[in-house]
Amino acid sequence: MKPPELQFSYKKVISFTEKQHQSLITLDNYGVNVNQFIRQAVKEKLQRDWKTIKESKNKEYCPF
Repeated sequence: MKPPELQFSYKKVISFTEKQHQSLITLDNYGVNVNQFIRQAVKEKLQRDWKTIKESKNKEYCPF
C-alpha cells in the first residue's frame, strides 16, 4: 500500500561528502527512493534521541 501524498512545506539544504554522495547514487541504482530514505533516517534519529534533546532544553539554571 502506498502512503498518502504529503505536502512538504519546509526546505533544509544539507551537504554530503563525496563518499556519502556515491552511496546515495548506489542506493538509487538499486531502486531506493533516496529522498524518502533520508527522511526516514532523520525521523528514526529524532525518535531515538528525542529524550536527550528534550531533557537538555528543559534544564533550569540553578547556581546552588
